[in-house]
Amino acid sequence: MIRVLIVSPSSGTRRALERVVARDPGLALHAGSDTPDLPDVIVLDAGPESHLPVPMLLEQRPSGNTTPFVVLLDELDGAAGAGALRAGARAVLPRSAAPEEIRAAVRAAAAGLASLPAALAGALLDGTSPDGTGAKLVDTRDQILTPRERQVLTLLGEGLLNKEIAVQLDISEHTVKTHLAAIYEKLDVSNRAEAVATGLRRGLIML
Repeated sequence: MIRVLIVSPSSGTRRALERVVARDPGLALHAGSDTPDLPDVIVLDAGPESHLPVPMLLEQRPSGNTTPFVVLLDELDGAAGAGALRAGARAVLPRSAAPEEIRAAVRAAAAGLASLPAALAGALLDGTSPDGTGAKLVDTRDQILTPRERQVLTLLGEGLLNKEIAVQLDISEHTVKTHLAAIYEKLDVSNRAEAVATGLRRGLIML
C-alpha cells in the first residue's frame, strides 16, 4: 500500500485530491502530523493560493526527508517544470491533470521513477516552449529564460508594477511574482533593478 500525503493551501482542492487517491485500492491517505510515520509520496498543490515558489516550498521539508514529491502546477511551462525538478520534485503535472494521471504519477514516484507530461519532456529536451508555438527558450548560463519570463522582464524594465504586469499579460499577480522569483534565480540577482540591468547587458530585453 502506497501512503500518500496531500498538501494544498485550498481545503477544497485538498479534499478533491484526497478523493482521487481514495479511489485507487493500492493507495492510502496519510494522516499527516497525526502519525509519526512518513508518507511514501507527497502530492503538493502549488496553485494560485500558494504564496511561495515551488523550490522554496520543497526546501521547507525537514532535513534528511527524501519523500518523493508529485507537484501540481498552475502554469506548466519549461522553466516552471525544470525548476520543480531541480528543486527535488519526482513528478510534475498541470493542476488540470486527470485523476488517472495523478495516480500514475504517484505510483511512479513511489517506484523511484520521474514522470512529466510528454509535451514538457520534449520541451526540456529540445529547449523549446511546450505550448506548441515552437518558441526557443533563451539560454542564460546553465538555466533557461522562457518567453513569458522575457515578457515579464521587459515590462519590469518599462517600470510597471506587479499588478500592472498582471493586467498587461492577463495573468494573476501571484503568477507574476512566481515568474519574478524564477527570473531572479536564473539571472543571479536579488531585486528588480539588478534584473533589468542584467537583462539589458545580456541582450535578453530591449528597452
